[in-house]
Amino acid sequence: MRGTRVHRVGAVLGVAAVGLASMVAASAAHADAQDFGNIDADRTGSLTVHKYLHQTGDVEGDISAPPAAGDFTDPVADVVFTAYPLLQGGVPLDLSIAESWDGLEDVQAGAACTAPTGFTLGTGVAFDPTDAQGAATLALTVGAYQVCETEAPAQIIDRSAPFIVTIPMPFENGWVYDVHAYPKNGAGEVVKTIQEQQDTGLGSVVRFPVTVPVPVSNDTWTGFAIRDALDARLVPVASADVAVTADGAALDASYYTVDVAGQQVTVNFTAAGLAWLNQGPNAQAGSEITVVFAGTVVEVGDGSITNQAELWTNNPGFDPAVRPPLPSNEVETHWGSLEIIKRASNTSGSQGLLAGATFEVYNAVAPYGADCTAAVADGDPIAVDGETTFTSVAGGVISIAGLFVSDSENPAVDALQRCYVLKETAAPAGYVLPADPFTGVAVRIGETTTADNADIVNTQQGVPGLPLTGANGQIILITAGVGIAIVAIGLVLMKRRRERTLTE
Repeated sequence: MRGTRVHRVGAVLGVAAVGLASMVAASAAHADAQDFGNIDADRTGSLTVHKYLHQTGDVEGDISAPPAAGDFTDPVADVVFTAYPLLQGGVPLDLSIAESWDGLEDVQAGAACTAPTGFTLGTGVAFDPTDAQGAATLALTVGAYQVCETEAPAQIIDRSAPFIVTIPMPFENGWVYDVHAYPKNGAGEVVKTIQEQQDTGLGSVVRFPVTVPVPVSNDTWTGFAIRDALDARLVPVASADVAVTADGAALDASYYTVDVAGQQVTVNFTAAGLAWLNQGPNAQAGSEITVVFAGTVVEVGDGSITNQAELWTNNPGFDPAVRPPLPSNEVETHWGSLEIIKRASNTSGSQGLLAGATFEVYNAVAPYGADCTAAVADGDPIAVDGETTFTSVAGGVISIAGLFVSDSENPAVDALQRCYVLKETAAPAGYVLPADPFTGVAVRIGETTTADNADIVNTQQGVPGLPLTGANGQIILITAGVGIAIVAIGLVLMKRRRERTLTE
């Protein structure tokens, strides 16, 4: 998915599902008992669990029948419940004996699926995973059971509290053997995005805001952490530079710690932060906690750098076997490397390749134009890995490793190329700068080869023509020599004529 994406997930968040009294109270007024009179100890009943996200309406579940279409929304699939018989003295509780019912309504399910006080748990029997409608059914013999949520997909940020159920359940002066339970659910979400990229050269910082609305919970918060494991091509910023807010205002710094361990950055609520979360009945529910994780780009690699955060709730030990984290949506930032050829005019192939030309690189006014050759430079020169000047090397290649192309959140979303502008600031010796030193180039995700853009050419410097060279110089010399010879012959003839005149 692209754009701002929201992962809405079923979260049981400790909202206890059903006890004996609450199940009766939650039943619809029109429901009927399935049987009356004495308990049939030989009868096989069932328990059907209906798993939904937290409901905001007034519809209540009916323990004697499944919900009607439209009663509830947002079913949760692939959740596994397990039923454990309640044992006393190592044997299942016998509900055909009157004394077995004494005090049963006050039995509290053991936290974390431990046995209730005064009981042990027998061998558990697992339900099939809940289906697309959030339902799963298990056949059960007459007895008392503790039911626990024992497996859940990663999107479940908390497991429902264990609950006690009997087969049959007392109801409306009769008995219900096929029981329907409705574990209460909360909803959690983790929204990840990318701030619009300001600096566009290698060595720039990419920022990933992660927003988590505090979920509804009837349990005491024992842990609340947001974690991000940055790609190896990003160096995490210092812990002091990780911004944390609640509803847009800076969160009290005593409410959390920031730990940077290698590529992993964790914002973990302290005892003071958990106390703030636990104020009143869900006093902070809905408050948006935003953490801006950030890393410096130090390498491009294949050009696409992915990022995903996690929310850890009521799991202070960060043990995924206890409760897996809720992942955010995944976002990507895309980068490229530019190579382009510098050559002498009227050359091609391996001829005329020029080293020693220097360049600056600029953002383009319209970076996502269809034709980068017309790109116009914008702003100041870009620093790439701390450098602002780039020189063509032997073979005429101008190489700039690390320029931003696009990301999965901001326009143009996931664009495959971005326009930049090269400015030639000094030509190689013996060549002149072009009349227009700016050249628009396209940078693609990953590696932009020299064939992806037109060559940048230089013309040679002009010099005075050398005298007496070439065919014209030879003609001038011959002509001048003939003239001199004619003058010399003329002088000799004149001299002889004078001599004859004098002798006569």
